Order: sequence, then structure tokens, then C-alpha cells
Amino acid sequence: MSTPGVGSDIEDICTRCGDTWHVVMAKVGERVAKVVCKLCGGQHNYRGDQQPAAAGSGSSGSTWGRPRKRRIMRANQTMPAPVVVFDPSKPPRAYSPKDGYMPGERMTHSTFGIGVVSGAPAPGKVEVHFPSGMRTLACAKAVSTLERPVAALDVALPDRPPAPKPSSGNGTGA
Repeated sequence: MSTPGVGSDIEDICTRCGDTWHVVMAKVGERVAKVVCKLCGGQHNYRGDQQPAAAGSGSSGSTWGRPRKRRIMRANQTMPAPVVVFDPSKPPRAYSPKDGYMPGERMTHSTFGIGVVSGAPAPGKVEVHFPSGMRTLACAKAVSTLERPVAALDVALPDRPPAPKPSSGNGTGA
């Protein structure tokens, strides 16, 4: 059975995005060695024609067919959000990126609803806890202190380069 040539389509599972359609990138003899994913452009070794080794068979130094240790991602690994104290008697302010906000202040956002400001991670940004989760929003953009250059007025601008100065003398250079 002939294998596809370099540049031909082939099926394999992408290690990055999980897509199955790939293009053959390299071959060693008749064996496909590397493939490129058509969706994400990721390159990896071709594994489609490899068969997992039977349980208990001799080890060849490869991890193919052996179970891999998987990292368990737990939802509670993230740091819990600090509780922000706010005054419920004060009405929430409407969000505007031009306004400044203090921690504990409530705001109303047109998309996310009512939230509480928890802090400022950087200048011009605030972290707000909404019912759908925490969001970082722009706020109180600093006014630029740069000034526009003043246009030169009433200055004669020539429309051609200056004429060369006439040389005085007899051309001997001395």
C-alpha cells in the first residue's frame, strides 16, 4: 500500500486543536514522518499508522500505547476572589471609561449588569466583579501632557532648492 506524498492530505489528530485534516510535511522512505494541521498550522509527528503495543509486550523506549500521566485541573486551584465591602445604600453609578472608580464602589454596565469595583490592576484599569464573573474595564484615562507642535506661520517656504553660491576666484583653488 502506497503512502501519500509530501503535500498530500492525510488524517491525523492534531495535538494542539484536535482537528483531523493535515498535510504531509515530511517522509522518511515510505513512512510519513511529520504533518501540518490545516486548521491551526501546528506541526507534529504523524501518529496515524502506529499501532499501540500489546499489554505486557517488550518496551521499545517509546511512550506510544502506554497511558500518560494527566494533569488534573481543578476549578479551586485559582485564588478565591477577595470579598469587597460596599455600601448597598448608595446607588450604582453608570459606567463610563472617562470616570474614575474606587474599590467598593458599585457600577452599572450596559452588558454585564451591576458590579462592584474590587481594585485597580494598572493605571487606567479597574477590576469589577459582576454576576457573570470578574472583568477588567478601562477607566479614567490620563490626559496627555504632550502638546501639539506650533505651526510655523509667516515663514517663506521656497518652492525649489537654493541656488548654488557662485564661486569667487579664478578656479585655481589657491
